[in-house]
Amino acid sequence: MSTDEVFAIEVADGVISVSGDLDAHTATRLDEAIAELVGSGAERIVVDMAGVEFVDSSGLRSLIRARANGSDEREVVVQDPSDSTIRLLDVTGMTEQFTVTSSP
Repeated sequence: MSTDEVFAIEVADGVISVSGDLDAHTATRLDEAIAELVGSGAERIVVDMAGVEFVDSSGLRSLIRARANGSDEREVVVQDPSDSTIRLLDVTGMTEQFTVTSSP
């Protein structure tokens, strides 16, 4: 089974819902979804990561680029990240760059 077969991304109501592994093979799809929201004028990007099992440096790069995609810096909300994703943000010093939340 390829990575793309277990990776899914959906954009609805300004929220990007991601599931599966966010890695070098799939991060470009997150980049495209982010670009779509930025193109629509979104000043805040919410990435629901409840279904994400693994994030590598490519996935982290996509989140970082979401903050500064274009000329303005915007808020990026990382919603429902796994413990391993929170650890990745902590270890890389990126925790302060994102708003990390749990869904209501």
